[in-house]
Amino acid sequence: MRIKFKVLLVSVFCLSLFLVFDRVIFKNLLFILPNELEWDTSPWYNFLRKREDIRFSKNENGVLILGSSVALYSILPEKFSEKVNSKSEKGNWIRSEFYAHPSLTPSDFYHYKEDIVSKKPKSVIYVINPADLQLEYVKFENNELIYDEDGFFQDSVNTRHQNRLLYPDHFLSEHWKKILDLGKSKLEEFVSKTVSYGVRYRSFFYDPIQAWYMHRFRWGRSYHYYTGMIPEQGIYLRGWAKPKFEIDCEIETKVWKESIFIQKPETKLSIHRLGSKREPIFERTFPKKGWYYIQIPFSDPPSKLRLEFVSDKPVSSLEVDSRIFGTEEIYGIRLSQNFCRSTFREDHSYERISSLDDSRVESLSDQNYDIDYQRRIYRQNDEEDVLSRFKKIQVSKSDLSKSDRFIAWSQMEYLQQGILYLRSKGIRVFLVNSPENPKEKIYYGSSVWYSGYLSFLQNTMDDPNSFKDLSDFFPKKQSFLDPHHLTYSSSEVFTEKVSDLFLGFSKSGN
Repeated sequence: MRIKFKVLLVSVFCLSLFLVFDRVIFKNLLFILPNELEWDTSPWYNFLRKREDIRFSKNENGVLILGSSVALYSILPEKFSEKVNSKSEKGNWIRSEFYAHPSLTPSDFYHYKEDIVSKKPKSVIYVINPADLQLEYVKFENNELIYDEDGFFQDSVNTRHQNRLLYPDHFLSEHWKKILDLGKSKLEEFVSKTVSYGVRYRSFFYDPIQAWYMHRFRWGRSYHYYTGMIPEQGIYLRGWAKPKFEIDCEIETKVWKESIFIQKPETKLSIHRLGSKREPIFERTFPKKGWYYIQIPFSDPPSKLRLEFVSDKPVSSLEVDSRIFGTEEIYGIRLSQNFCRSTFREDHSYERISSLDDSRVESLSDQNYDIDYQRRIYRQNDEEDVLSRFKKIQVSKSDLSKSDRFIAWSQMEYLQQGILYLRSKGIRVFLVNSPENPKEKIYYGSSVWYSGYLSFLQNTMDDPNSFKDLSDFFPKKQSFLDPHHLTYSSSEVFTEKVSDLFLGFSKSGN
């Protein structure tokens, strides 16, 4: 009996120790680490980190901008706040924050609703697009439009990160019987993710650590998107600069050291110091393709200096990676991730930068845009998840256009329930149907289903001022990177439009 009691005590002690480490130390450690990840990287870690940091005081006019990547590519929160505050009395000034991540659906919103309320916002702007309703599960069979709820549920259990990583506890309590029907192992998996943060977050725990390490010990040579100073001629997101560019550099040491990538052997690079006169300070021919250090001594280092870079061998974007752009762009050299910045910034993963990736799209002719678009978005024999989803959604839009009636599915119900919950807690909701690329909207924009969809959104809200359909706001396809993501300058225009509408919405509630 004593042995059994000792075994029980040891088991309880070990379990308690594990829970303390897992739910206190591990969880806190996850958010103590410096977050130097950039835009559009490690979306689940960045969302959790952002969500943890959002706090509005009781007397603050907090505004949450809710949605999927559609919201992230549509509104610039800082500029939104500036626009609203410039037209408001000081006592009515707002502060806005993103509450968004890629593929955020109404069902995700429903499971986040309590957390949203805990942030104490006065208002929520929900930027929604039909694609957020998981259109890829729409089917037209036997002359009837149906929605594959079972297929979506199975994918939610097997592969969908939100259900498995961000709220497995809520999902398990709501659907444990259906999960068990898919297999005992699936139920055990959700139980383990519910009990242990270590199991739940292990897939991205090392992302901020890896970013911190790469910045300091690899000189920013391995990265996703550029975070350095922006050259006057612009920068491509992956760090490629034009063959000739000017850039302001922060220089704090007597020997300035940076990394560059050379694509073509025998490339000659010249650097000039710009000021009252143009002064040559560096020239070298690089024999091979690869990363190189640049080291330039300064007897009296200035805090900031404008430099001009000129490389003599233009590089085709199609040579570097033909998947990035559908039509050719011309590069010079690739810059290290934090080029010309003296320190790496923290907590900027939700800050989007203006890039040549966006401006190139806006400058294309209609014909070249169509060529570029087809090659980038619908390229053949490519199974990349995002592109595959775009293809499926386009087919689903065509199926929706065949229906002679509007049908709703579970995502619409989650949307209604989530909005009603926020309203019951005194939070006002402003719903915006986001702009859609006219190349894509043509597939279903004039259909019975789409008309019913707009009526559904309007009827979900409590007054006419709380819903706006802006799907046709941009008539030019060059305003879009893909079916529903805006270019940077288009997001600036859209931010101003929504700020004006939000002011009207706010006044209607007073």
